[in-house]
Amino acid sequence: MHIVYVHHANRKKSKTPSQNDDITELGVKDCELVAELLKEANPKRNFKAIYTSPFLRCKKTAKLINKYLEIPIIEDERLNEFKSVENESWKACQTRVQNCLIDIINSNNNSDSFICVTSGVNLAAFTNLAYGIKPNESAPMFAISNCCPIEFEYNKEDF
Repeated sequence: MHIVYVHHANRKKSKTPSQNDDITELGVKDCELVAELLKEANPKRNFKAIYTSPFLRCKKTAKLINKYLEIPIIEDERLNEFKSVENESWKACQTRVQNCLIDIINSNNNSDSFICVTSGVNLAAFTNLAYGIKPNESAPMFAISNCCPIEFEYNKEDF
């Protein structure tokens, strides 16, 4: 199974960052470029759906990418960013995101492909799951460019 992680597009800066922060014009252009790239990959990958965090910047990124793919968009709060759950530890965040990925993997076929639009810090959960690393407090928080797609391959039998 292929899951393409996409960090949400560049967000507008606000005095108090929130779940409702929109994306910038540069972010819109980045989404269009990523959408074209994924559209070219789609005949090979045959994407089934886009999973997204309910945060506005993630939903908007997913919708802009989906203009080219026209597949279902599924919101899942487990893809929200670190500390979106009160008193959440870094390990608990990774567990939450990995549980979402495992549910996607287990409810589909190994030949299926999906896109997940989420926040940058969640890349650790995707990476650790791919390498069989359990969630832990010392996992690095990766810095990643906005609207950057990274493809992961997971095997259903591993979960």
